[in-house]
Amino acid sequence: MKVLKILKTVFLACSAVLFIFSFVLCGAMAAYPAYPSEASYFTILSALISVCVWALVGIFLLSATNGIAQKVGHGLTISAYSVGLTVSLFSIRFSSCAIITLVSVILLAFYYLCILIFAIIKRSFPTECEVEEDVRIKRIREWKKVMEEGIITPEEYEEKRCKILGIKTEQKNDKK
Repeated sequence: MKVLKILKTVFLACSAVLFIFSFVLCGAMAAYPAYPSEASYFTILSALISVCVWALVGIFLLSATNGIAQKVGHGLTISAYSVGLTVSLFSIRFSSCAIITLVSVILLAFYYLCILIFAIIKRSFPTECEVEEDVRIKRIREWKKVMEEGIITPEEYEEKRCKILGIKTEQKNDKK
């Protein structure tokens, strides 16, 4: 499990570095007239410079602890890399930077493969500490301990249990 987490982190980091590096290298090579093919590839990428920003923001959000932020990060990263992959595939014959972009997309695919394997392993071998318990059950158990210690009566415990579970009890009306 720990190895998969490390591999997942390494694949994501390497993929991000290569993806950004391909943009930077392509821009640097496009500045020189000796690399006309890189200049045409850079022209396409400069029109899509937001792809680079998408990728950076997406990768930053992937490391967040908030589940919604992670989902947004996955979406941004996948969309940015999809655009990068599309541009690279059309330019692969005449641009070395397109090859670097393609390698970064492959590394991202390995990252998601690690996530998939991790999810399969986690579901196959659930540990007791990973199972989250309903807050209501925890509260009921706490009240049961209080009852067992003799602090409250069984009737008071039953009243608390019904209140926690939202069960309506019939209240006897002594007034006639």
